[in-house]
Amino acid sequence: MKKSIILLFAVIFILFSQSTALCQTNNLVINGGFEQKGVETLAEGWHTKAYRGTEVEFTLDEKTNHSGALSLKARFDENGGSAMVYPAKHITDIKSGQTYKVSLWMKAQDLGYSPNFIAPAVRFNFRPTRIQPVPTIDLMYEMKDTLEWKELTLTSTAPADAEEITLQIMLTKGTIWIDDVSVTPVKND
Repeated sequence: MKKSIILLFAVIFILFSQSTALCQTNNLVINGGFEQKGVETLAEGWHTKAYRGTEVEFTLDEKTNHSGALSLKARFDENGGSAMVYPAKHITDIKSGQTYKVSLWMKAQDLGYSPNFIAPAVRFNFRPTRIQPVPTIDLMYEMKDTLEWKELTLTSTAPADAEEITLQIMLTKGTIWIDDVSVTPVKND
């Protein structure tokens, strides 16, 4: 009797484990939830860059997040400017002809254009051949009239010679929170 119960629980556990694994997506972005703090960078696997004359403070925020314990926060001084957040390594585990989906959750306050009229955006592309026009999420349009978390998505198909994916989040003004960044293959029909 005991052996039957143990065997039953073992079978249920194995079936549950396999069904859970099948339901998970294969996120190609390392630390997309910004949960691991970096040693040499703010968040493990991520870089930030502020361009000339831009005063922006990047932090990991424990109070405002979409999921998990942390989000990445960028707070510009009132003059704005231009800064970028991007994965430290390009995404190289890709296949030509495969469609990929970029997804991220954002929240923004006082989002705006930079003094040089640079628009805040998420850019997603391939190398060595780049898609033209560059697949872009216009943050001014997408985040207009919302102060809540919003999921932003974009899909694009890798060209025949694709070797890597580049992902850049361009920020210009206000306070912006980013969380749950992912790049996943889309099932081709």
